[in-house]
Amino acid sequence: MMFQLMALVLSFIGTALIYLTRKHQRVLRQPLPTPAALMGWSLLLAALLSWLQLLTTTAAIFTWLFTAISLCACIPFITLIRKKERSS
Repeated sequence: MMFQLMALVLSFIGTALIYLTRKHQRVLRQPLPTPAALMGWSLLLAALLSWLQLLTTTAAIFTWLFTAISLCACIPFITLIRKKERSS
């Protein structure tokens, strides 16, 4: 249970850091510096290692990829929620 939670948190933070370093992100006024992306990739690697502790190799890689891709698709929608809250 703890490794699952840790893997999810590492995946979320790693994906968020990678997203926030891109020039097209709309969450921050300016993108984060490039070393933050390296930290994000490191956290994603740590998440993969956590999944490997829990699951078989194939299942761990599939879960890791699915989680990372899902987060890459969901994180940009934070700007929609934020703008809606500001206009209220």
